[in-house]
Amino acid sequence: MSYGLIGLRQQMEGEAMQGLSDLAGQQRQAKMHEEQMEQAEKQQKMGAVGMGASVGMMAGGPVGAAIGAGVGLLAGELF
Repeated sequence: MSYGLIGLRQQMEGEAMQGLSDLAGQQRQAKMHEEQMEQAEKQQKMGAVGMGASVGMMAGGPVGAAIGAGVGLLAGELF
């Protein structure tokens, strides 16, 4: 009878460890997805700044480029 209880305990410990391992894997994956989303947001903002600067450059030279970059940054923040 004691062998049955020992085996049951070992099985339960193994299942608990597997559950903790699964949870750790899910947390790593969630963190990775969060970092990817942050990178995508940064790229989107920089794209908006670049587009605003190039439109501003075409419209008003270097001063227009600076103004366009600022407008692009604001647009990137809002959207």
